Amino acid sequence: MGVLRVLTQDDPEAVSLHGQIIESHFPNIDTISQCIPDHPDGIPSVDAEADALPYVEELGRELAADVDVVGISCALDPAVDSLDAELDVPVIGAGASVAAAARARGERVGTLGLESGTAPVVRELLGDNLQARAVVEGAETTNYLTTSEGHDAIRASVQRLADAGCDVVAPSCTGLTTSGVLADLGDSLEIPIVDPVLAMAAIGTTAVYPVTAVPE
Repeated sequence: MGVLRVLTQDDPEAVSLHGQIIESHFPNIDTISQCIPDHPDGIPSVDAEADALPYVEELGRELAADVDVVGISCALDPAVDSLDAELDVPVIGAGASVAAAARARGERVGTLGLESGTAPVVRELLGDNLQARAVVEGAETTNYLTTSEGHDAIRASVQRLADAGCDVVAPSCTGLTTSGVLADLGDSLEIPIVDPVLAMAAIGTTAVYPVTAVPE
């Protein structure tokens, strides 16, 4: 799986973090991780997406030459549709993946994102299952999510979703995976929180190895 990161980072370990998380949960998947250039704040909003699209498209084409599936690790799903139509390998986005996985886990879904709000693809796919939306206060960009203040704000936001009657949380920013707090929050609040990066990996695996009918 090619893991395309939209947050520009110089440290190879940081770039490969989402790939490492995928490999730790899916031992059958090997990942290749790369990030687009010139985007130290990632793609924090729909308005910022347009500038990043050419970079995502170029890197997606490069990755596709060496992998069985490309995962775009951003809940806005930038260039997913155009690349999927163009390339010979499936292209999966974290946004559609987390929405699909959340609908499989519950009926009253709460979304959690940056201050710019819920990614449109997540909102559209959830439809009537969208119970409530929350933002991480102070998170103008994904970088805030890895700070101690960001961790506290994430916890407070998830609690608001639980109080609003949500029975599952769909984070609409893959920076929430990077934060490292999702699993602990799910355990402490007893509400499933779907990891968008792992949802992308699960659906990406299915795209490469589709389920076939078992003869009766």
